[in-house]
Amino acid sequence: MSNLKFSPEQQEVWSREEDYWRVFKGLDREGYIALWEEKFVGWPCTLPAPVRKDAIRANPFGLMLGRELKSVHLQPKALEVFNDVAIAHYVVTGTYARNDGATEVESLRITHTWRKTNGVWLIIGGMSSPAQPEDAAGGSPS
Repeated sequence: MSNLKFSPEQQEVWSREEDYWRVFKGLDREGYIALWEEKFVGWPCTLPAPVRKDAIRANPFGLMLGRELKSVHLQPKALEVFNDVAIAHYVVTGTYARNDGATEVESLRITHTWRKTNGVWLIIGGMSSPAQPEDAAGGSPS
């Protein structure tokens, strides 16, 4: 994680983002699916249209595309909590081992919207896009 300071409620949400990448990297299907609210809708950059949770269930690790995630670095850009809803914006950089033996580095801008339901933060919306060179600089949670 970055050296940025979060309030306790922001840290609670940020730790869910870290959980997201831990279970994604570990290919923990049940743990990954459990992060998503049943009414989730989001638009991954790899798909032509928004999807719902049924698409997550059907293909939870679709971004892997014949790759194994070896390491992940999260760079928070903004995180705000509004009572039981939170919005997190960050850049994620993953290092992947491809099936052909090559190494690939990919950076994405991620937005997740979380809602606290029965004491648990779940993803209710999201969107991703390829990161830009300027994304590596600065940024602070708000």
